[in-house]
Amino acid sequence: MKKSLLLLGFLIGGIIVFNVVYAASTIFEIKGGGAAVMNGEDPKIYASSFRMSLADQSSLSKGYVIVTGNDVHIYAKFVPNKWTFSYANDGSFHGEGPAQTPSQESYNVVLDGERVFATNSGSMWKLSATMQGGDKKFVLDYLVIGNDPYPAVSVSTTAKVLIPNGNSALANTGFFLPLNLEVVRGTTVIWQNEDNIGHTIQSQDNKGNIISMFNSNVLKTGDTFSYKFDKPGMYHYFCTIHPWRIGIVTVS
Repeated sequence: MKKSLLLLGFLIGGIIVFNVVYAASTIFEIKGGGAAVMNGEDPKIYASSFRMSLADQSSLSKGYVIVTGNDVHIYAKFVPNKWTFSYANDGSFHGEGPAQTPSQESYNVVLDGERVFATNSGSMWKLSATMQGGDKKFVLDYLVIGNDPYPAVSVSTTAKVLIPNGNSALANTGFFLPLNLEVVRGTTVIWQNEDNIGHTIQSQDNKGNIISMFNSNVLKTGDTFSYKFDKPGMYHYFCTIHPWRIGIVTVS
């Protein structure tokens, strides 16, 4: 494999678990696994796992990342005294520091977690990270769940879909923005009409039949319509005035 190839690793299908133990010092543990994908002249798929432990909200105690396959085996341990880690009052967190293999190959790891849902029994974050060393770069994406030291802090679980100007024209390919909105369960989706003509939001099944789940009045310029999605699934909708204008909300 040429060294000039860019390695893009996407950890998919893995769920990280935050275990928070309240004792003399608070301990956070992040762990998960999935697949790593290499793009280039010869794409390949690898298995990958990730684990990190914190002595408190800002001190890394240990951790590692592993990428394995037929032609590669990367085991890189995090270097605790060279890491910075912060946990904000809004529930988000950021960490950055080096990881090193037994053969002294070094990677710089940067991770960010954005909390998207909070309850007294646990919370959910979107965690994105990069691991880069030389010409090798891994991009890591997780959906994170677990206990939370700040469960009482309110979290905005909303997402917006825009109806762009010119959306009524049959030849216009604007559709709804985004065409397929991906959210987590419990998110309130807000549609806002930015067109100079009225539109509606009407739910339908996957065969295009109208269903009564949600149905807006005619939205004039600047008007909004909202609906809270409490269950996972794929939800289709369209504009009854301009039926070629369709959209999807995917709830995980």
